[in-house]
Amino acid sequence: MPRPLRAALLALLPIVALALAGGAAAYTCPQTSLQERIDQAEIVFVGRSTGFRVIPGGGIPQRVYTFVVDQQVKGGLGRTVAVRIPARAANGGQRIPEDVAAGVLAGRVGAGYFTTRCGITDPGAVLAEVDEPKGNAIKLVIGLLVLAAVLTYSVRRVRRKQDAAGRGSLAP
Repeated sequence: MPRPLRAALLALLPIVALALAGGAAAYTCPQTSLQERIDQAEIVFVGRSTGFRVIPGGGIPQRVYTFVVDQQVKGGLGRTVAVRIPARAANGGQRIPEDVAAGVLAGRVGAGYFTTRCGITDPGAVLAEVDEPKGNAIKLVIGLLVLAAVLTYSVRRVRRKQDAAGRGSLAP
């Protein structure tokens, strides 16, 4: 094969390889609502990381984060909980800064809990999703009492005007 042709083929080889290669296998989170993810999780809490330790994790390096639980949302938890998270972003991993509040949704795997970056979310969003407004019944009762008082007052006033107008009085 002539030297210029060989050089051209060698130059085109990486381009052809890139064109034929499939897309990168990026980790993607399911497109479900936060409420659905909360329903599927075994534990849900808002907490702050106090640090982590690296473990091999069956071929996928993982970090075991220890969290101080600020507010338990779902599942029976103590004051602290350990959650395994993949170390690599390609496996769903995420670094969690220490002493920063995070919403954590995790499932049980073996004797511990496990999640990916899909299970780490805004703590305010988690609490807003599960918090139910309190006091609606009281507000409704108070509103009905105010409405009844205003209607009673209005009906009495109209009757007094009608009674005064029926007697020929000039009273307002």
